[in-house]
Amino acid sequence: MIVDRLGRKFSNLRVSLTAACNYACTYCVPDGKRLMKAQNELGADQLLRAVTLLRQATGIDKVRITGGEPLVTPKFDEFLLGVMDLGLSDVSLTTNGQLLPAKKEVIAESGLQRINISLDTLNSLKFKQIARGGDLETVLKGIDDMLELGLKIKVNMVPMRSQNFNEIVPMLDYCLDRGIELRFIELMRMGHLLGDSGFQADFISMEALLDEIGTQYEFSRTHAPYDSTAARFAIRGRGNFGIIANESEPFCRTCTRLRLSSDGYLYGCLSNARRHDLSEVLEMPGHQALPRLQNVLLDALGDKKLAFQGEVTVMKFIGG
Repeated sequence: MIVDRLGRKFSNLRVSLTAACNYACTYCVPDGKRLMKAQNELGADQLLRAVTLLRQATGIDKVRITGGEPLVTPKFDEFLLGVMDLGLSDVSLTTNGQLLPAKKEVIAESGLQRINISLDTLNSLKFKQIARGGDLETVLKGIDDMLELGLKIKVNMVPMRSQNFNEIVPMLDYCLDRGIELRFIELMRMGHLLGDSGFQADFISMEALLDEIGTQYEFSRTHAPYDSTAARFAIRGRGNFGIIANESEPFCRTCTRLRLSSDGYLYGCLSNARRHDLSEVLEMPGHQALPRLQNVLLDALGDKKLAFQGEVTVMKFIGG
């Protein structure tokens, strides 16, 4: 087992199926241009082999399917069905939800149990302004479809002072009413927001979020797993919510995450642009691939920071 001096190891793998996205969210891209697929993106069979090798090399037993937007790529169906057959303890999906109604059948067939849906507003006009693509009603239908299938849902919201601050409580109401756990994600200094003057103007800290929620609800902090990215809070008789406090309360010292990009690179840390090419490893037979992969993983684990510092990397490229 590969472990660093803080006891960190890789046990959670995030697989980006494609860098392409059908949105151009303001906190992800600066110019409104949608992200396109990367050059030389791996096929579903290659990504599944990478997952299998990484599992053998590290004992990884949790996989999250991400993008870009994973539902836009034709390889989604094959990868989802394939990864569900690997015997992992947990498989989940992160999506903006725009294509969920179209993918309801394959999701039901796969047996997937958990899904995270990114949604920053319940106002259709603000939705267009933030996402710069898609439509709110289809996303809400997708949420209803997943609830109908019995999936455990979390909604991810990025609160910003200039765009959706007044929707913090309404979004929480919407989720609590449906048995959904809302995750507030602090704005991150990634990509174009690194060093941008607008970042501080839009940033809402965990303290400010809790103050706003406290105007309507009484809550208490509750247990979260050792390597959880979120601080969790309980509202008695209603449900839970979480805050991924990248700036206010970084989770770097307990991070167990490894990211595989759609073009076959490993990233050991969101706050480090260094990447590790798997192309040669994936061409090797297993008995040669695993020793080489162990060395790659040792380097990737060494990339982890002690605290979140931000990075020029666009998070959507590496399955943030």
